[in-house]
Amino acid sequence: MNDRADTAGLPGALARRVLELSETAISVVDARDPAQPAVWVNHAFEALTGFAADEVLGRNLRFLQGGDREQPGLADLRDALERSAPCRVLLRNYRRDGALFWNELRLEPVRDEGGGAWWVGFSRDHTERRQLEADLGRNADELQAVRARLSVVDPGDRLTGLQNARSFEAALERAWFICARDGRSLVLFVFAPDYFEAYGETFGRIAGDSCLRMVARAVGGGFRRASDAVARLEGETFAALAVDMDPALAEDHARRICGRVRGLAIHNPRAPGGRYLTLSAGIALARPSPDGGWRELLQVARGALAEGQKGGWEQLRVLGGEQTA
Repeated sequence: MNDRADTAGLPGALARRVLELSETAISVVDARDPAQPAVWVNHAFEALTGFAADEVLGRNLRFLQGGDREQPGLADLRDALERSAPCRVLLRNYRRDGALFWNELRLEPVRDEGGGAWWVGFSRDHTERRQLEADLGRNADELQAVRARLSVVDPGDRLTGLQNARSFEAALERAWFICARDGRSLVLFVFAPDYFEAYGETFGRIAGDSCLRMVARAVGGGFRRASDAVARLEGETFAALAVDMDPALAEDHARRICGRVRGLAIHNPRAPGGRYLTLSAGIALARPSPDGGWRELLQVARGALAEGQKGGWEQLRVLGGEQTA
């Protein structure tokens, strides 16, 4: 016997030391005793449950279930005990402070040369994985709903040929859940020509529509990957999303698109910034999380654009998204 528990039936000192040092929570139960009390636990078991060894020894480990006795895994556990057969079950257990944790328990029957019979339990904390599985299951349902909505949305903007706002929002929502599920990054761009109101007042609506079509081609031409999406949100505002784009490259990419618009040499003589129409951009960076929201990311990008355009022409603002893992 050592100062932690009676180790009768365990292998020699080295084996006991290995069991003590294991990061897996290990417990040993006396199978000969009808009460099946625990006779030995290691440090990892104490850390997992919050109970010290002297609070556990001599007790049936079902006390870790508290009053939560209606669990599917318990039927499999009882069957294994009756047949003296190994089993693996997932149980809701409760720590000393009352906190729930999911115990992935592997139970093995062991006999020694002296005729002793034992149950050796190997426990792992399955709580985070269980939560992730629940999140992914929820996200899968939500993603299916997004796909259903997307299938009935008229995707086109009649003026520019890009996606319209409703279609883009559905695509952004879908990309958000996919990135949250797969741990991928998302970059959202919002573009708008500078001093476009002055352009419309100078040349009229028909010329303004023609100008927007040219800007749309310049923006859309910068996003050609299958996972990209580009849209006209409303008026003269455009948006694009890119999955797994290196955040360090996002600003340079937006500048190249702004340069393409400047290169169109569309005259805007009343603009304070010069003779030609220019483009500004707001960028929001995020690594989506299951409990976050794509709407907030769109607000961040819009806010970045608005803040930039207050500062003049061909402005660029980059902000991190609110929802990150």
